[in-house]
Amino acid sequence: MATEEFVPLSRLEAELGISRVDLLLLIRRLGLEPIRRGMRTFLSSQDAAMLVSRIAGEGTESVAAELVLEESPVSQLPVPIEPQWFKADLYADLRLFRERLEILERLVRTGIEIDSRELADLLQLKRLPSVEQQGDAAFFDRLGLRFWRRNRAGQRLSWRVTASSEP
Repeated sequence: MATEEFVPLSRLEAELGISRVDLLLLIRRLGLEPIRRGMRTFLSSQDAAMLVSRIAGEGTESVAAELVLEESPVSQLPVPIEPQWFKADLYADLRLFRERLEILERLVRTGIEIDSRELADLLQLKRLPSVEQQGDAAFFDRLGLRFWRRNRAGQRLSWRVTASSEP
């Protein structure tokens, strides 16, 4: 089998002065098969010559890539279509807020201590706020709750959530 000469698509883009998207659309319309080698894409020299002759020919249609968005059927949407889509976002945010509050309430009831990273995620903070000192204990207040820092020898820092001012 004789080796064919391959033409990279980047060279065709430069010669023809069209974008990669338009070039690939034209290749698809003409039914040509690009050859992929690693991260590069080629056309055989015969296919490249035919492509150039089709573009250079008189009366050819312009090849412009168009973005076509298909409208989804209304019945598939979870909420009715309204001009005020922010209502769905607001509902989702409120639902997440409610779930976070339920988790905090369980932490208060059970007395389970939580890791700093997990607490920051739960409160949707990048980092926990600075703490205030009350005797030997350190705490901060958020959402009507008090978060007490727990330092135990040989263990990681943890936080206990209470509804009162007592640790």
